[in-house]
Amino acid sequence: MEALNPNSRPQTKQLPASEFPDHPADVYVCDKCGRDITAHLRRGRAHVRPPLGTTRYTCLCGQRYLSGATEWDYLSDWSKRQWLMDVGLAAILSATLAFFSILIYFAALHHSTILFAFLALALLFSLRFFPLFIAILAIPLEIMASLWRTRVMGNRHAE
Repeated sequence: MEALNPNSRPQTKQLPASEFPDHPADVYVCDKCGRDITAHLRRGRAHVRPPLGTTRYTCLCGQRYLSGATEWDYLSDWSKRQWLMDVGLAAILSATLAFFSILIYFAALHHSTILFAFLALALLFSLRFFPLFIAILAIPLEIMASLWRTRVMGNRHAE
């Protein structure tokens, strides 16, 4: 059993990228050139949808690896429904943002300080959800990018 030593650094496990995704590691390097390509590989996680993206990553040296991502066309019907529910949520959030924009316009047009105060209070409470709002608004763009890669550009860019 290893002794606990607070001064020691944990060892980072480095593997060739050809071992991905079968063998977990902290750093994956290209088999051919030795370049760190960990940022381009996506490990699967339990209870999380697979990320949308190209199914293969091509290193700068030309070596190709599985990326861990999947394209829209390769998802199951259940997974597509889950992604599309988030698109509906993005539409609702966009409509809410448009509604608040119209309220700000009318508050400025009619010089309503009470409406400005309510809007400022609503903005104050919604600021903590801003990162989630941006992430949800990006989902339709991810789906469109996947469809563009597979249907418009062809399979040579998706694989």
